[in-house]
Amino acid sequence: MPGEILFELAPNVQVETVLRRYGATLITSRRVELAGTTIIRARLAEGRDLRDVLTQMASDNAIAGAQPNFTFELQQDLAQPVSTTASGGRSDIPTLRLSDPAAVRPTPAPRRELPPQYVADKLRLGEVHKFARGATIRVAVIDSGVDVAHPELRGGIAGLFDALGEDYVPHAHGTAMAAAIVAQGQLQGVAPGARLLVGRAFSGRAGSGSANGTSLQIMSAIEWAANQGARVINLSFAGPEDRLLARGLAGVAAKGVVAVAAAGNAGPNGAPLYPGADPNVIAVTATDADDRVFRQANRGAYIAVAAPGVDVIAAEPHGRYAFSSGTSIAAAHVSGLVALMLEKRPDLDPAGVRRLLSESAVDLGAKGRDPVYGAGRVDAAAALSRVAPLTASRP
Repeated sequence: MPGEILFELAPNVQVETVLRRYGATLITSRRVELAGTTIIRARLAEGRDLRDVLTQMASDNAIAGAQPNFTFELQQDLAQPVSTTASGGRSDIPTLRLSDPAAVRPTPAPRRELPPQYVADKLRLGEVHKFARGATIRVAVIDSGVDVAHPELRGGIAGLFDALGEDYVPHAHGTAMAAAIVAQGQLQGVAPGARLLVGRAFSGRAGSGSANGTSLQIMSAIEWAANQGARVINLSFAGPEDRLLARGLAGVAAKGVVAVAAAGNAGPNGAPLYPGADPNVIAVTATDADDRVFRQANRGAYIAVAAPGVDVIAAEPHGRYAFSSGTSIAAAHVSGLVALMLEKRPDLDPAGVRRLLSESAVDLGAKGRDPVYGAGRVDAAAALSRVAPLTASRP
């Protein structure tokens, strides 16, 4: 957030002293238990250079740590309406078009049959759902506003948290991620028996595909989710390396919570993006129906696995659907898979989940682990067979 700074005080230091020293105004003070610290959020006076202030704070004994209140962006392209021929001819299912100002009107879309969904076949969901559906597992979605009334999400929401403090607006990105995990209407979510903890940390207009959230908003939502019993936290966004978020994610891992994040959509030559590149996170890239990598996906040693994420049919607000592409929805699919694994093996820790996902993945690209696909495209049936034999569900 421009002009905003986050800092921690050294012991026995008064916040007013530091604010006066740097010409800053207090916005809020928040205890972040996952990071084990109290964070001061302040706004610099007009004309103060953020980099200069951070440089000065780095050598100030009154300050234990300081950073910008970074902004993170959601990682998805949601612009193509879904079409169907179920009525005997080509017709478009009404959808939230990103450039359509009328998209804010909550007009329900008529029910029509959707085209086949390759994700279900690619992940072998028909097979694994006979064995596991994610029952009792809480999955947190830290994102933009989710349309909790969407038919795909009925009965799937366990809790809501709003870190923004403004009018709640259902948004395409958050709705798509939520449905990718728990949908059980016309779509087939990866873990339809799981329950979602929806943490809104990203603002966005109803008719826009973009939305952003700050370090403190994201950290607030993550901490809420952990306190609500989340076993999986989906982070389908990307941005710069963030010291506060890294400490929070280390705290999440210490609690045994699995964090899954989008690898990022900055392209093959893009720098590593966070939180995907954080060592306590499982970074997911996206592949299409033919197992080809999403052309805009980041590459790098931090990529853990791949999952379907190109031309995926996704839910949108007001009962609508659109094709979605990007590492965001790929990450959501892996979060759903982790929920299936935890249903059968509640004792699995983040390291164990990462290992089983990697060992059961379908190797793609160069032999072995590589910076494009990581260990390969996830295989839900293979992963579940390593967690517990699929035959265990049969008499």
